[in-house]
Amino acid sequence: MSTNLAPPPVVVRQSADRSRQSSSEWLVGAVSKFGLIGLLVLVIAVFSILSPETYFTTTNFRLILVNQTVTVIVALAATLPLLAHYLDASVGPMLGLAQGLAVWLIAVKGVPIWLAALVVLAAAVVVGVLNTVLVLRFGMQSIIATLATGSVLMGLLYMITGGRVIFQDVPERFTAIARGDLLGVPLPLIYLVAVILLLEFVVVWTPFGQRMYSMDGNLRGAARAGINVNAYTLRAFVGAAVLAALAGLLLASRIGSGQPAVGQQFLLPAFAAAFLGAAVLRPGRVNMLGTVIAAYFVSFTIAGLQHLGAATWIESVFNGVAVIVGVSVAGLAVRRRRQLAVRHVERLEASQADPAHPESGTS
Repeated sequence: MSTNLAPPPVVVRQSADRSRQSSSEWLVGAVSKFGLIGLLVLVIAVFSILSPETYFTTTNFRLILVNQTVTVIVALAATLPLLAHYLDASVGPMLGLAQGLAVWLIAVKGVPIWLAALVVLAAAVVVGVLNTVLVLRFGMQSIIATLATGSVLMGLLYMITGGRVIFQDVPERFTAIARGDLLGVPLPLIYLVAVILLLEFVVVWTPFGQRMYSMDGNLRGAARAGINVNAYTLRAFVGAAVLAALAGLLLASRIGSGQPAVGQQFLLPAFAAAFLGAAVLRPGRVNMLGTVIAAYFVSFTIAGLQHLGAATWIESVFNGVAVIVGVSVAGLAVRRRRQLAVRHVERLEASQADPAHPESGTS
């Protein structure tokens, strides 16, 4: 009686093919995943050398980290619908309406802070539902639907504020929410870390993220796969609106006023971070941590250029370039991933087509 202790030849060949693939493409994969992180470190190092007295200071780093918390949260709001290939252009105006409505309720109408916050979040839920209805029930493209919604929100903001800055009678209890520290750490950073951890858990460790990714703009295919498209689209748009509203509440607390023209300027930086973040960690796919890294890469770079005397318009130019680069790199990453998948299948087919290998083993 004979026994064969050797593994099947195909398994051995498959393992060898995988090892050869990893050795030849590991560097490219590592650069695509972690290149932006390396660039962030390089940017900080270069500008610290060029401007050590103003850039390489604890005060400057603290200002950049804190000042960008609102932008990062809005960028995360924009990222959430992008998981399913939706583009929500109303997150900026939603931020604007949230900050103006909150200050108007608190300072003008005397509404308690907690109740004003609930009203703002409820308004955000309504906006998210409206976006979902326009996209699913009326068949509108997400960019068109949310641009229209955003225009309505900007009009409502102007109506509420009367076109003027509301700053009188804003209580210190409200401004203290975003201006204080906890054990030396600025409160806005603590809020941001909490939001990031929550979103990362939901997107990565629950079925929500996988099902959102699987939708990828193909609603019919996702529905045939058993995904409740309506429910996940609703969660995406409502989640984005609520995140934008939270960013608006944070901004209102920080500046202590309601601005009639705030919101739209956050839109391009948010999408710059979201699209550029798709080129890091999970190349070709938007992801929460990638968005955060990209947002701070942009902010640290722009701050460095401004410390060297760059004009104020450099920020708009850099954000626009970041969107172009992010979309281009993400597209290249998707094509590369597909090519690797095709090559791997071809290797497996070729290995199975080879003549049988002699088996080892004796009785």
